[in-house]
Amino acid sequence: MKDCNNVYELLNYMEFDLGDYDKETLSDLEKQRLKKSFGKNKRQRILKKFGAIAAIFLLTIGLLSQTNLGKSVYAAVQLKVAEISYSIGKSMGIERDVEPYANVVNQIVEDNGIEVKLDSVIIDKDELSFSAIVNTNKPVDIVRFDYDIFLNGKKLTNYGAGGRAGEIDDSGSLFFMAYAVDVKGINLNENIDVKIVLKDVRLITGTSEEKRKGKWQFEFTANGSELMASSQSIPIDYSFNIDNQIYTLEEFRFNPVNQKIFGKVKGAFEARYDIYLKGNDSLGNEVVFYLASISGEDLVFKYSNIYGDLSDEITSITLTPYAAKFPEKSGKMSDDYKQAGEQFTIYLKK
Repeated sequence: MKDCNNVYELLNYMEFDLGDYDKETLSDLEKQRLKKSFGKNKRQRILKKFGAIAAIFLLTIGLLSQTNLGKSVYAAVQLKVAEISYSIGKSMGIERDVEPYANVVNQIVEDNGIEVKLDSVIIDKDELSFSAIVNTNKPVDIVRFDYDIFLNGKKLTNYGAGGRAGEIDDSGSLFFMAYAVDVKGINLNENIDVKIVLKDVRLITGTSEEKRKGKWQFEFTANGSELMASSQSIPIDYSFNIDNQIYTLEEFRFNPVNQKIFGKVKGAFEARYDIYLKGNDSLGNEVVFYLASISGEDLVFKYSNIYGDLSDEITSITLTPYAAKFPEKSGKMSDDYKQAGEQFTIYLKK
């Protein structure tokens, strides 16, 4: 036999004949003791294995919590807004399903006790809309943020914007927000690098206001190709006068998200007016477009869905302009709207 220093290796070269040994029979008592001993050892091995797994899991959580990624993941699981869903269409007051045109962001940031989830973004030819869910962690009446927007690294300046917000439930601490920001020169066929920075929130309760510093920053890529494919444009040739100014309507552009009338205003400015276009569609539904923005000579009327979405089944819209002068000094807006032009009709392509 080969010389071996390792007892386990030595056993490989030894031969055994089990027939040379007497057979031993265990008593019932010995069998019972052996069974209990085996079960106990098995449970100990299982407990040790689970103990090791638990220790590794806790160690992993501990290590992750020290990294930026770990903090973000851990925080996202803990924050209340992570559990809440509120569609961008609902936030914007749109009844039809506009989710196919939305770029889902679903990013969560918490700062200074305020949780914000940027839910979705929709990019149109001249507008960027985004929706968010906010948890103030205490009851308030109104939540307002300042914000900056960057497209492809360039900060937007001198832009018009509108929005709406409201409570999600009866807690007084959960809110939805939707903003629509005027943007020019967007190429809807290309991906756009977007950065939205919410900052310096104001928490308003009754007549009191709390200003809280903070920064809720979101970065992502989005495009508007789906919405562009569902957009149509109809030329308009219609004008009306208010004082010495001429308002000319040139284009009706519409898609499932936005319905807008574009035009120009020219002439000497004498007074500021609130203007809207009111009428009916071909199905008899009431229709209203409000003056959303004036920038230089450019003006935009935007559809107001106070009577519901503009129906997909209509073939025409008939409108009449109405105007009321803004007060020269600060005060209550007059309800004395007067007809400012003749009725006109926009015929849609079907």
